[in-house]
Amino acid sequence: MRIGIFVTARLGSSRLPRKHLLQVGDKPLMGYLLARIAHEFSREIADGNVISVIASSDEPENRDFERFNDSGTQVFFGAIDNIPLRHHQAAKALGLDAIVAVDGDDILCSVRAMRAVYQALLTDTPYVKTSGLPFGMNSFGYSTSFLATSLDGHRKDVLETGWGSIFDDTKITEIKLFSPAADDKLRFTLDYDEDYQFFSAVIESVGYEIVTADDEAIVKIVEQKSLYHINENISQEYWANFYRCMEQEKGN
Repeated sequence: MRIGIFVTARLGSSRLPRKHLLQVGDKPLMGYLLARIAHEFSREIADGNVISVIASSDEPENRDFERFNDSGTQVFFGAIDNIPLRHHQAAKALGLDAIVAVDGDDILCSVRAMRAVYQALLTDTPYVKTSGLPFGMNSFGYSTSFLATSLDGHRKDVLETGWGSIFDDTKITEIKLFSPAADDKLRFTLDYDEDYQFFSAVIESVGYEIVTADDEAIVKIVEQKSLYHINENISQEYWANFYRCMEQEKGN
């Protein structure tokens, strides 16, 4: 079985333009996420059983993601405003049986969660997600065939926010992971400048071990240094915008 780890991202964010390429230390933020994936799945990647893919929309500005080709990550450009369709296009083009889906905004997404999803997909689980970790650290995935079925009737839809709604939740396998902390004050996703400042502080605090650091080590640093104060106040604004975008997509 050949599985892709898809990092979904685009550079046209209005709130924080080109956010994935913002620099922290010697790398753009996206570079840390890709390096963590490459380290965790180094054996599978070397064997050709896993490929790391940035799944982006086919728009000129996103060509800047091609800078990561040198790191062993492939870049696929597909559907502009339908993420699951883009995933299916990439899976078919790259000959993949299943997908581990990672939001490109989740710079420190748990590689333990990715591994759990990957292992479940190897056993022909059609749709799987992890839970129990702080916001922005969980992962999910699906077989290419399950994705194709779920897209029936939705290929022309706008699906960028809350697109998981197209999937049949009765088919999902949930893997509950232990977390040292998963309360609302922890926010590991990149949408606002405060989030950029948060990730910068975390990465600089952990240092060069950020590529190999596990969930517990990362969360411990955040709590010990109270780094969550940097971006905890924008959660309400984030969710208000999230639900507003979902309503707009339903109207299209």
